[in-house]
Amino acid sequence: MSELNPQPLPPGRSLRISAPESVLNNLETFQKAQAGVLKHAGCPTCTSGLNLLWQAFTDFTVNEAGEVRPVAPGQLAAG
Repeated sequence: MSELNPQPLPPGRSLRISAPESVLNNLETFQKAQAGVLKHAGCPTCTSGLNLLWQAFTDFTVNEAGEVRPVAPGQLAAG
């Protein structure tokens, strides 16, 4: 019986990806986004060795009075 290789596996790469909830909650859009991430990571057909950390983002603005308002994705906020 051959012995196991005692050396540890090489460390994986962690990628943090921020996306709007509209992408994360739509399977077709999410799959397209993940395919794009994998292409940029250099392995368009698999996630082996990659730790993909998906996180939702929401942008907020704060005006001079301290009022907080969410910003619609892709839009600039007016103070």
